[in-house]
Amino acid sequence: MRGRSNHKAFPSSPFEEGAMRLVLVKYDPETGANAVVIKGDMNEVVRQKAIAALKDEWKPESKDFMIMGDFVEFEYELPLTPEQYEALSKYDMRKEGKVAVVKVPYFVITFPKYAYQGSPYVVYLVAPYLDEEKLEELKEMAEQVSEEASKPPE
Repeated sequence: MRGRSNHKAFPSSPFEEGAMRLVLVKYDPETGANAVVIKGDMNEVVRQKAIAALKDEWKPESKDFMIMGDFVEFEYELPLTPEQYEALSKYDMRKEGKVAVVKVPYFVITFPKYAYQGSPYVVYLVAPYLDEEKLEELKEMAEQVSEEASKPPE
């Protein structure tokens, strides 16, 4: 059919499943990383957070406002508990030696905090909630994204 595509950016992801436990991390270079665990549809949470950030935080004169989706891999020691297996089996999972590697989708919303070149970047990161250890890793990841985005171009 012309003009229509069945292609999905994340074909085997949980994005289409509706309400799920998510972690929403906000990293502000001045206040650090804060995270909340919420229940919702990942696409809708990203959409609503982007709208709110555009409206309440983004400065048009700074120009940049980006939303990116990707995957992050987490490792879990084997054997997995039945609870871990149930929670992780909906994602792309493979065994590598004595660990299970789980590929999990996430979105990043990022924009400069101030309207000058080299400004620190605010980062929102939305991902499925897996456990507290992975939540801490996501907070660190949000900080790294901010630091990389704030670097001047080479």
